[in-house]
Amino acid sequence: MSCMVFIPTYWKDSDLNTWKIFDHPVDINQEGTLGRTLQNLSETRLEMPVAVLPVPCVVKVIEKTKRICAPYPNVTVIDLEILGRLKQRLIDAGMKDEDLVLVDFNSYGGVRNIGLVYAMEKAFDQVFMMDDDECLAPGYGRNILRHIGTEVEGAIVLGKCGCVEDIHGNKVYDGQQGEWGEAWPKDRFFNAEIINYLDSERTIIRSNLGFGGNSIIDRRLFSKVPFDPFVARGEDDDYVLNCRYCGEAFFFDKEMLLLHLPPERKTAFWTRHRQDFLRFAYVREKLKVFGLKPADLGPFLSFFTKNDLEKKVLYSCIEASTYFLYDADEAKRFLETAKIALFIDRKKLRDKAERFKHLIDSWRKAMPALGGS
Repeated sequence: MSCMVFIPTYWKDSDLNTWKIFDHPVDINQEGTLGRTLQNLSETRLEMPVAVLPVPCVVKVIEKTKRICAPYPNVTVIDLEILGRLKQRLIDAGMKDEDLVLVDFNSYGGVRNIGLVYAMEKAFDQVFMMDDDECLAPGYGRNILRHIGTEVEGAIVLGKCGCVEDIHGNKVYDGQQGEWGEAWPKDRFFNAEIINYLDSERTIIRSNLGFGGNSIIDRRLFSKVPFDPFVARGEDDDYVLNCRYCGEAFFFDKEMLLLHLPPERKTAFWTRHRQDFLRFAYVREKLKVFGLKPADLGPFLSFFTKNDLEKKVLYSCIEASTYFLYDADEAKRFLETAKIALFIDRKKLRDKAERFKHLIDSWRKAMPALGGS
């Protein structure tokens, strides 16, 4: 089996508003963490070809990325020429121009799909996805392909993810916990589900959640199931939902554990909160289009995809705006999110979900024609 590594790397400057879409893009004038990740892959002897996607895929970000990747001969930077070729291959395979939103670098889902299309064209059997602020422990490579192609709980393992831990060994996340987050218990529900997986007696179990920065997807799965470019964030959890709709299982492997070293978040808490609300509101409509119920998604996602979502948003926005009175912009933006929640257009979200169903069909028809099938 041949496997490649796919690493998206996110950047910003005064002209690039990527911070409105992605969690923590690095200022293009700074060094960032990509070099550390590539050096780690070299030191841990992960002998797999690596493809790095600069996000956004514009000249100055591509040039910056190529400078960082230059010392590593096994690394390919997906530049405008390669991206253009991939899109043309999809068009030649029957995909319509409007369906190329699937491989747009302006969404988490689109970014992930670019890696899948590149892997398909290059005839790789699997794609290992990690982020540019992560590092592997020695010997991690032994766990990447383990269980792939075997039967677990009555299903063939074609996609699996693992947990991440911080520099202190913590395997849970607290990015939105604290004095202002009581009405928005996202981290508490997410962490409880992850701990449940980690406490399982079995090494690998079916999962309701995903870790896009620590996952491996087999070609037999990614040729059928794309990431959704319409989900604001949490594209990895959403991919598990897409797999379920397509009749496929996704798994959690507790031996897939890597180190996550993100930059500290000090401002703009409102952006993640708003993106999460838009994500959950969209997934709620998507469930109806897919013929599923919130209870099908596990405790975390089911809590945030019920009909009282707007009430949870309103309470949490009021709570946050009060807490952030010392920061006028944070407070104002949270109150803007409350207003958005009051007037959310559920039909528009439902229409997007219907469109994504069409995009799945388009993806499944085009991908086998790219080669490597």
